[in-house]
Amino acid sequence: MSDRTKIAVVGTGWWATAAHIPALTANPRTDVVLVDPNPNASQAAAQKYGIHDTYLSLNNALSAHPDIQGAVVAVPHHAHYTVAKEVLQAGLHLLLEKPMVLYARHAKELVDLAEQKGVEILVGYTYPYLEPLKEARKRVEDGLLGDIEYVTCSMSSMTIEFYRGKPAEYQPVMQYAVTGPDVSTYSDPGVAGGGQGHLQITHSAAMMFHLAPELRAEVVTAFMGNLDTRVDVVDAFAVRMTNGAVATVGSTGNIGKGDGGIVEIHLHGSKGRLLVDAISGLVYMRLHDGTEERIEPTYPAYPAEIPSQRFVEIILDGAKNEIPGAHDGLYTVELLDAAYRSAAQEGTPVRVESLYE
Repeated sequence: MSDRTKIAVVGTGWWATAAHIPALTANPRTDVVLVDPNPNASQAAAQKYGIHDTYLSLNNALSAHPDIQGAVVAVPHHAHYTVAKEVLQAGLHLLLEKPMVLYARHAKELVDLAEQKGVEILVGYTYPYLEPLKEARKRVEDGLLGDIEYVTCSMSSMTIEFYRGKPAEYQPVMQYAVTGPDVSTYSDPGVAGGGQGHLQITHSAAMMFHLAPELRAEVVTAFMGNLDTRVDVVDAFAVRMTNGAVATVGSTGNIGKGDGGIVEIHLHGSKGRLLVDAISGLVYMRLHDGTEERIEPTYPAYPAEIPSQRFVEIILDGAKNEIPGAHDGLYTVELLDAAYRSAAQEGTPVRVESLYE
Protein backbone atom coordinates (compact mmCIF):
# COMPACT_ATOMS: atom_id res chain seq x y z
CA MET A 1 0.00 0.00 0.00
CA SER A 2 1.17 3.56 -0.78
CA ASP A 3 1.79 6.11 1.98
CA ARG A 4 0.04 8.97 0.15
CA THR A 5 -2.77 9.52 -2.30
CA LYS A 6 -3.80 12.36 -4.58
CA ILE A 7 -7.49 13.20 -4.70
CA ALA A 8 -9.44 15.55 -6.95
CA VAL A 9 -12.32 17.47 -5.41
CA VAL A 10 -14.82 18.18 -8.18
CA GLY A 11 -17.06 21.07 -7.17
CA THR A 12 -15.88 23.76 -4.75
CA GLY A 13 -19.16 25.08 -3.42
CA TRP A 14 -20.67 25.07 0.05
CA TRP A 15 -20.32 21.46 1.17
CA ALA A 16 -16.95 20.83 -0.46
CA THR A 17 -15.46 23.88 1.26
CA ALA A 18 -17.20 23.17 4.57
CA ALA A 19 -16.43 19.45 4.85
CA HIS A 20 -14.41 17.63 2.19
CA ILE A 21 -11.62 20.09 1.41
CA PRO A 22 -10.74 20.92 5.04
CA ALA A 23 -10.80 17.22 5.96
CA LEU A 24 -8.54 16.25 3.06
CA THR A 25 -6.06 19.11 3.44
CA ALA A 26 -5.74 18.30 7.15
CA ASN A 27 -4.88 14.69 6.31
CA PRO A 28 -1.07 14.26 6.10
CA ARG A 29 -1.54 11.34 3.70
CA THR A 30 -3.41 13.32 1.06
CA ASP A 31 -2.62 15.76 -1.74
CA VAL A 32 -5.57 17.70 -3.14
CA VAL A 33 -6.35 19.25 -6.51
CA LEU A 34 -9.50 21.25 -7.17
CA VAL A 35 -11.80 21.05 -10.18
CA ASP A 36 -14.54 23.53 -10.93
CA PRO A 37 -15.69 25.17 -14.18
CA ASN A 38 -16.03 28.38 -12.18
CA PRO A 39 -12.45 29.60 -11.61
CA ASN A 40 -13.57 32.16 -9.04
CA ALA A 41 -15.03 29.41 -6.88
CA SER A 42 -11.97 27.15 -7.09
CA GLN A 43 -9.58 30.04 -6.47
CA ALA A 44 -11.50 31.11 -3.36
CA ALA A 45 -11.33 27.55 -2.01
CA ALA A 46 -7.66 27.22 -2.96
CA GLN A 47 -6.77 30.44 -1.19
CA LYS A 48 -8.69 29.45 1.94
CA TYR A 49 -7.04 26.03 2.24
CA GLY A 50 -3.62 26.60 0.70
CA ILE A 51 -4.10 24.48 -2.41
CA HIS A 52 -1.93 25.21 -5.46
CA ASP A 53 -3.56 23.17 -8.23
CA THR A 54 -6.93 24.17 -9.69
CA TYR A 55 -8.49 23.05 -12.97
CA LEU A 56 -11.59 23.75 -15.02
CA SER A 57 -12.28 20.07 -15.79
CA LEU A 58 -11.45 16.63 -14.46
CA ASN A 59 -9.80 15.77 -17.78
CA ASN A 60 -7.43 18.72 -17.35
CA ALA A 61 -6.63 17.66 -13.81
CA LEU A 62 -5.91 14.08 -14.88
CA SER A 63 -3.68 15.24 -17.73
CA ALA A 64 -1.59 17.24 -15.27
CA HIS A 65 -1.79 14.65 -12.47
CA PRO A 66 -2.10 11.10 -13.85
CA ASP A 67 -1.40 9.82 -10.32
CA ILE A 68 -4.83 10.93 -9.04
CA GLN A 69 -6.44 7.88 -7.42
CA GLY A 70 -9.83 9.15 -6.36
CA ALA A 71 -12.31 11.97 -6.75
CA VAL A 72 -14.81 13.61 -4.44
CA VAL A 73 -17.85 14.77 -6.38
CA ALA A 74 -19.77 17.58 -4.67
CA VAL A 75 -21.58 19.29 -7.53
CA PRO A 76 -25.26 20.27 -7.81
CA HIS A 77 -27.63 17.29 -7.83
CA HIS A 78 -28.48 17.39 -11.53
CA ALA A 79 -24.77 16.95 -12.43
CA HIS A 80 -23.98 14.04 -10.10
CA TYR A 81 -24.53 11.32 -12.67
CA THR A 82 -22.49 12.85 -15.49
CA VAL A 83 -19.51 13.76 -13.32
CA ALA A 84 -19.56 10.50 -11.37
CA LYS A 85 -19.60 8.50 -14.59
CA GLU A 86 -16.57 10.44 -15.83
CA VAL A 87 -14.73 9.65 -12.59
CA LEU A 88 -15.49 5.94 -12.78
CA GLN A 89 -14.63 5.69 -16.48
CA ALA A 90 -11.21 7.09 -15.57
CA GLY A 91 -10.77 4.18 -13.15
CA LEU A 92 -10.84 6.34 -10.03
CA HIS A 93 -12.38 5.59 -6.67
CA LEU A 94 -15.39 7.82 -6.06
CA LEU A 95 -16.75 9.64 -3.03
CA LEU A 96 -20.12 10.82 -4.33
CA GLU A 97 -22.15 13.26 -2.31
CA LYS A 98 -25.73 12.41 -1.49
CA PRO A 99 -28.31 11.91 -2.94
CA MET A 100 -25.94 9.85 -5.13
CA VAL A 101 -28.02 10.54 -8.28
CA LEU A 102 -31.62 11.44 -9.09
CA TYR A 103 -32.71 8.31 -10.96
CA ALA A 104 -32.48 4.62 -10.12
CA ARG A 105 -31.29 3.58 -13.57
CA HIS A 106 -28.36 5.99 -13.28
CA ALA A 107 -27.48 4.69 -9.82
CA LYS A 108 -27.49 1.11 -11.09
CA GLU A 109 -25.35 2.10 -14.08
CA LEU A 110 -22.74 3.67 -11.80
CA VAL A 111 -22.74 0.66 -9.46
CA ASP A 112 -22.19 -1.70 -12.39
CA LEU A 113 -19.46 0.53 -13.85
CA ALA A 114 -17.61 0.68 -10.53
CA GLU A 115 -17.69 -3.12 -10.29
CA GLN A 116 -16.43 -3.39 -13.86
CA LYS A 117 -13.56 -0.98 -13.14
CA GLY A 118 -12.70 -2.53 -9.77
CA VAL A 119 -13.17 0.71 -7.84
CA GLU A 120 -15.35 1.80 -4.92
CA ILE A 121 -18.28 4.19 -4.68
CA LEU A 122 -18.53 5.66 -1.20
CA VAL A 123 -21.67 7.77 -0.76
CA GLY A 124 -21.23 10.87 1.39
CA TYR A 125 -23.74 10.05 4.12
CA THR A 126 -22.65 11.02 7.61
CA TYR A 127 -25.04 9.74 10.27
CA PRO A 128 -24.07 6.04 10.06
CA TYR A 129 -20.58 6.94 11.38
CA LEU A 130 -22.00 8.14 14.70
CA GLU A 131 -21.31 5.81 17.62
CA PRO A 132 -25.01 5.54 18.63
CA LEU A 133 -25.84 4.48 15.07
CA LYS A 134 -23.09 1.88 15.14
CA GLU A 135 -24.42 0.52 18.43
CA ALA A 136 -27.95 0.38 17.03
CA ARG A 137 -26.82 -1.48 13.93
CA LYS A 138 -24.95 -4.05 16.04
CA ARG A 139 -28.19 -4.95 17.78
CA VAL A 140 -29.97 -5.40 14.47
CA GLU A 141 -27.09 -7.47 13.08
CA ASP A 142 -27.15 -9.66 16.20
CA GLY A 143 -30.75 -10.55 15.38
CA LEU A 144 -32.19 -9.09 18.55
CA LEU A 145 -35.17 -7.55 16.72
CA GLY A 146 -35.89 -10.60 14.58
CA ASP A 147 -37.42 -9.94 11.17
CA ILE A 148 -38.16 -6.28 10.49
CA GLU A 149 -41.91 -5.82 9.99
CA TYR A 150 -42.63 -2.09 10.35
CA VAL A 151 -40.52 1.08 10.21
CA THR A 152 -41.07 4.76 10.85
CA CYS A 153 -38.45 7.02 9.28
CA SER A 154 -38.85 10.67 10.20
CA MET A 155 -36.77 13.81 9.72
CA SER A 156 -37.26 17.52 10.35
CA SER A 157 -34.63 20.04 9.36
CA MET A 158 -33.86 23.72 8.87
CA THR A 159 -33.86 23.97 5.08
CA ILE A 160 -36.83 26.00 3.84
CA GLU A 161 -34.76 29.13 3.09
CA PHE A 162 -32.62 27.01 0.74
CA TYR A 163 -35.79 26.12 -1.15
CA ARG A 164 -36.83 29.77 -1.22
CA GLY A 165 -33.50 30.64 -2.83
CA LYS A 166 -32.33 32.53 0.26
CA PRO A 167 -29.28 30.60 1.59
CA ALA A 168 -27.85 33.80 3.10
CA GLU A 169 -30.62 33.58 5.71
CA TYR A 170 -28.73 30.69 7.30
CA GLN A 171 -25.30 32.35 7.38
CA PRO A 172 -25.58 33.31 11.08
CA VAL A 173 -26.33 29.68 11.98
CA MET A 174 -24.18 27.75 9.51
CA GLN A 175 -21.21 30.13 9.33
CA TYR A 176 -20.27 29.21 5.74
CA ALA A 177 -16.51 28.61 5.59
CA VAL A 178 -16.02 30.05 2.09
CA THR A 179 -19.41 30.30 0.42
CA GLY A 180 -22.96 29.20 0.96
CA PRO A 181 -25.04 27.42 -1.64
CA ASP A 182 -25.89 29.33 -4.80
CA VAL A 183 -29.42 30.72 -4.76
CA SER A 184 -30.51 28.13 -7.38
CA THR A 185 -28.71 25.09 -5.93
CA TYR A 186 -31.68 23.86 -3.90
CA SER A 187 -34.51 26.10 -5.12
CA ASP A 188 -34.49 25.41 -8.87
CA PRO A 189 -35.95 21.99 -9.79
CA GLY A 190 -33.74 21.93 -12.89
CA VAL A 191 -30.66 22.05 -10.66
CA ALA A 192 -31.78 20.34 -7.46
CA GLY A 193 -34.13 17.71 -8.83
CA GLY A 194 -36.40 17.91 -5.83
CA GLY A 195 -36.32 19.63 -2.47
CA GLN A 196 -36.63 17.95 0.92
CA GLY A 197 -36.57 14.49 -0.58
CA HIS A 198 -33.30 14.85 -2.44
CA LEU A 199 -31.63 17.10 0.13
CA GLN A 200 -32.78 15.58 3.42
CA ILE A 201 -34.87 12.40 3.21
CA THR A 202 -31.89 10.98 1.37
CA HIS A 203 -30.12 11.12 4.77
CA SER A 204 -32.86 9.50 6.85
CA ALA A 205 -33.75 6.88 4.24
CA ALA A 206 -30.10 5.88 3.81
CA MET A 207 -29.87 5.58 7.59
CA MET A 208 -32.90 3.26 7.54
CA PHE A 209 -31.40 1.02 4.86
CA HIS A 210 -28.04 1.07 6.64
CA LEU A 211 -29.52 0.01 9.98
CA ALA A 212 -31.64 -2.74 8.46
CA PRO A 213 -29.94 -4.06 5.29
CA GLU A 214 -32.76 -6.53 4.66
CA LEU A 215 -35.00 -3.62 3.62
CA ARG A 216 -35.42 -2.52 0.01
CA ALA A 217 -38.37 -0.59 -1.40
CA GLU A 218 -40.77 -2.49 -3.65
CA VAL A 219 -43.81 -0.19 -3.95
CA VAL A 220 -44.02 3.51 -2.97
CA THR A 221 -46.95 5.89 -2.60
CA ALA A 222 -46.04 9.52 -1.90
CA PHE A 223 -47.51 12.95 -1.34
CA MET A 224 -45.50 16.17 -1.27
CA GLY A 225 -46.18 19.82 -0.53
CA ASN A 226 -44.13 22.72 -1.87
CA LEU A 227 -45.53 25.42 0.46
CA ASP A 228 -44.29 28.72 -1.04
CA THR A 229 -41.42 27.21 -3.08
CA ARG A 230 -40.92 25.41 -6.41
CA VAL A 231 -39.69 22.19 -4.76
CA ASP A 232 -41.04 19.85 -2.09
CA VAL A 233 -40.75 20.97 1.53
CA VAL A 234 -43.08 18.50 3.31
CA ASP A 235 -43.20 14.86 2.25
CA ALA A 236 -44.97 11.66 3.29
CA PHE A 237 -44.36 8.22 1.76
CA ALA A 238 -45.95 4.83 2.39
CA VAL A 239 -43.63 2.00 1.39
CA ARG A 240 -43.84 -1.78 1.05
CA MET A 241 -40.45 -3.44 1.19
CA THR A 242 -39.36 -6.50 -0.75
CA ASN A 243 -39.27 -8.56 2.49
CA GLY A 244 -42.93 -7.72 3.21
CA ALA A 245 -42.22 -5.02 5.80
CA VAL A 246 -44.08 -1.72 5.54
CA ALA A 247 -42.72 1.73 6.35
CA THR A 248 -43.73 5.34 6.66
CA VAL A 249 -41.12 7.86 5.54
CA GLY A 250 -41.73 11.54 6.18
CA SER A 251 -40.00 14.87 6.53
CA THR A 252 -40.39 18.64 6.74
CA GLY A 253 -37.85 21.34 6.03
CA ASN A 254 -39.94 24.05 7.66
CA ILE A 255 -38.52 24.45 11.15
CA GLY A 256 -37.02 27.54 12.74
CA LYS A 257 -33.47 28.82 12.51
CA GLY A 258 -31.21 27.07 14.99
CA ASP A 259 -33.63 24.16 15.53
CA GLY A 260 -31.60 20.96 15.25
CA GLY A 261 -34.66 18.90 14.29
CA ILE A 262 -34.83 15.13 14.40
CA VAL A 263 -33.56 12.21 12.35
CA GLU A 264 -35.39 9.22 13.81
CA ILE A 265 -35.65 5.60 12.73
CA HIS A 266 -37.95 3.27 14.66
CA LEU A 267 -37.59 -0.38 13.68
CA HIS A 268 -40.25 -2.88 14.79
CA GLY A 269 -39.33 -6.54 14.41
CA SER A 270 -40.74 -9.94 15.27
CA LYS A 271 -38.78 -9.93 18.56
CA GLY A 272 -38.83 -6.27 19.58
CA ARG A 273 -38.30 -2.66 18.58
CA LEU A 274 -35.46 -0.18 18.42
CA LEU A 275 -35.55 3.62 18.22
CA VAL A 276 -32.56 5.76 17.27
CA ASP A 277 -32.30 9.53 16.80
CA ALA A 278 -29.13 10.66 15.05
CA ILE A 279 -29.44 14.24 16.30
CA SER A 280 -29.70 13.49 20.02
CA GLY A 281 -27.86 10.17 19.97
CA LEU A 282 -30.70 8.46 21.81
CA VAL A 283 -30.98 4.71 21.29
CA TYR A 284 -33.80 2.75 22.95
CA MET A 285 -34.49 -0.96 22.52
CA ARG A 286 -37.38 -2.92 23.99
CA LEU A 287 -37.71 -6.64 23.23
CA HIS A 288 -40.88 -8.71 23.50
CA ASP A 289 -39.38 -10.66 26.41
CA GLY A 290 -39.17 -7.46 28.47
CA THR A 291 -35.49 -6.74 27.93
CA GLU A 292 -34.82 -3.01 27.75
CA GLU A 293 -31.71 -1.03 26.86
CA ARG A 294 -31.24 2.72 26.60
CA ILE A 295 -28.30 4.80 25.42
CA GLU A 296 -28.89 8.30 26.72
CA PRO A 297 -28.73 11.34 24.42
CA THR A 298 -25.26 12.87 24.03
CA TYR A 299 -25.95 15.15 21.05
CA PRO A 300 -22.88 13.94 19.15
CA ALA A 301 -21.02 16.37 16.90
CA TYR A 302 -22.00 16.17 13.25
CA PRO A 303 -19.33 14.01 11.53
CA ALA A 304 -18.92 16.15 8.40
CA GLU A 305 -15.25 15.25 7.98
CA ILE A 306 -15.54 11.48 8.31
CA PRO A 307 -16.59 10.50 4.75
CA SER A 308 -13.42 12.10 3.34
CA GLN A 309 -11.30 10.46 6.03
CA ARG A 310 -12.79 7.06 5.26
CA PHE A 311 -12.30 7.64 1.55
CA VAL A 312 -8.54 8.02 2.06
CA GLU A 313 -8.49 4.82 4.13
CA ILE A 314 -10.35 2.93 1.40
CA ILE A 315 -7.81 4.06 -1.19
CA LEU A 316 -4.62 3.65 0.83
CA ASP A 317 -5.46 0.87 3.28
CA GLY A 318 -8.07 -1.17 1.47
CA ALA A 319 -10.48 -0.35 4.31
CA LYS A 320 -14.06 -1.60 4.14
CA ASN A 321 -16.49 0.67 2.33
CA GLU A 322 -19.08 1.24 5.06
CA ILE A 323 -21.52 3.28 2.96
CA PRO A 324 -21.42 1.61 -0.46
CA GLY A 325 -23.16 2.87 -3.55
CA ALA A 326 -24.36 -0.65 -4.28
CA HIS A 327 -26.55 -0.68 -1.15
CA ASP A 328 -27.04 2.50 0.85
CA GLY A 329 -26.83 4.65 -2.27
CA LEU A 330 -28.83 2.60 -4.78
CA TYR A 331 -31.64 1.62 -2.38
CA THR A 332 -32.10 5.23 -1.32
CA VAL A 333 -32.22 6.47 -4.92
CA GLU A 334 -34.80 3.80 -5.77
CA LEU A 335 -37.04 4.95 -2.91
CA LEU A 336 -36.78 8.63 -3.84
CA ASP A 337 -37.17 8.09 -7.58
CA ALA A 338 -40.35 6.10 -6.98
CA ALA A 339 -41.62 8.66 -4.47
CA TYR A 340 -41.19 11.61 -6.82
CA ARG A 341 -42.94 9.72 -9.60
CA SER A 342 -45.78 8.79 -7.28
CA ALA A 343 -46.22 12.34 -5.97
CA ALA A 344 -46.33 13.66 -9.53
CA GLN A 345 -49.28 11.27 -10.11
CA GLU A 346 -51.25 12.31 -7.02
CA GLY A 347 -50.05 9.37 -4.94
CA THR A 348 -50.42 6.60 -7.51
CA PRO A 349 -48.37 3.62 -6.26
CA VAL A 350 -45.09 3.16 -8.14
CA ARG A 351 -43.30 -0.17 -8.26
CA VAL A 352 -39.53 0.11 -8.04
CA GLU A 353 -39.07 -2.43 -10.82
CA SER A 354 -40.82 0.00 -13.17
CA LEU A 355 -37.97 2.49 -12.69
CA TYR A 356 -35.77 0.24 -14.79
CA GLU A 357 -38.18 -0.22 -17.68
